[in-house]
Amino acid sequence: MLADAARNHLSWFGRHRQRLDLGGLAVFVGRSDAVIAFPDGDADLTGAVRLAREAGLAEVGCWSLEPDGALGSRLSKLGFQDGWQPHWLGIDVTQPPRDPAYQVDEAPVCNRELPYWSELHERTADGVHHLMVREGSRITGHTVLNVEGDSGGIYDMGVLPSARRRGYGRSLTLAALARAHLAGCTSVTLNATHEGELLYRNIGFESLGHGMTWWLFPRP
Repeated sequence: MLADAARNHLSWFGRHRQRLDLGGLAVFVGRSDAVIAFPDGDADLTGAVRLAREAGLAEVGCWSLEPDGALGSRLSKLGFQDGWQPHWLGIDVTQPPRDPAYQVDEAPVCNRELPYWSELHERTADGVHHLMVREGSRITGHTVLNVEGDSGGIYDMGVLPSARRRGYGRSLTLAALARAHLAGCTSVTLNATHEGELLYRNIGFESLGHGMTWWLFPRP
């Protein structure tokens, strides 16, 4: 299932970014950032960094499925800083999940006050399942389900601080699993924050291990 997480993230990184293959290295270049996705040990990292600098990008992230000291050492010499460790979680969705407690709607609209809102998030909402819950007329939470083949990926899960601990995140997650099941997915994966891990485990997600990220902020 960890391979499903990588496959879905490659699809996710490619939304509104251009994919470039540099000697087998997948680099996704956006308007102001780039993502180096799951590089091999002999990948041309120097070429990817040169490309980012020449393009005037503000941020370059590198993702690995697991901690990799050798890769981290190579990136450090290129100016990267250690980032966070994604905690990969996965769940089987061959059976339909439980119904959510709150009504969850699918629409491209969003609330800019929500966690993980960004212009990129808003652009990426085209072509994925953008799910939201409301409290009255106000959007209080959202998440995105990205479907790639028979794998689903949950991204940008966020609930307003004033509306947390009420079950909105759980309802959004269950709704995303239901959409994935209907789309023919056999698994759904995500990377969880420490705060979100308890919610996902309670629903039935299991740990697939920890990854690693590194970040570079190029200067002109």
